[in-house]
Amino acid sequence: MRRRQTTGPVDPTRIRKIEGTFSWIDHRLVTQGWFDVLGREEILLYLWWTTVGDRMGVSFYSDEKIACRLKLSVFEIKAARQGLIEKGLIAYRNGLTQVLSLPGRSL
Repeated sequence: MRRRQTTGPVDPTRIRKIEGTFSWIDHRLVTQGWFDVLGREEILLYLWWTTVGDRMGVSFYSDEKIACRLKLSVFEIKAARQGLIEKGLIAYRNGLTQVLSLPGRSL
C-alpha cells in the first residue's frame, strides 16, 4: 500500500514571498512536456530569461553577460536562443529577448 505524503512546507520558517519585482515559471513547462523536448542549455536560458524579464517578459542582457552568469559560451547562448525561437518560446530582435506565452502542446 502506497502511503500518501503529508502536504505542507518542509521548513515553514522559509516560505517564499514576492518581494520587489516578480517573475513566474509556467507549470505547463512540465505538464505539457516542454522540458522533455528542450536541451539543457535551452532550459537554463529559458529559466534565466523568465527570471530577469520585465512584466512583459522582455530582457536586454547581452550574450556575453548571460554567458558569464550562466557559465556557458556565447556560442551555446546563441544556439540555445535559436532553439527556443524555433520552438516558439521566445522572440528576439536587436538584442531584446521576450519570453512568449507558451504555445499549446500535446504530449
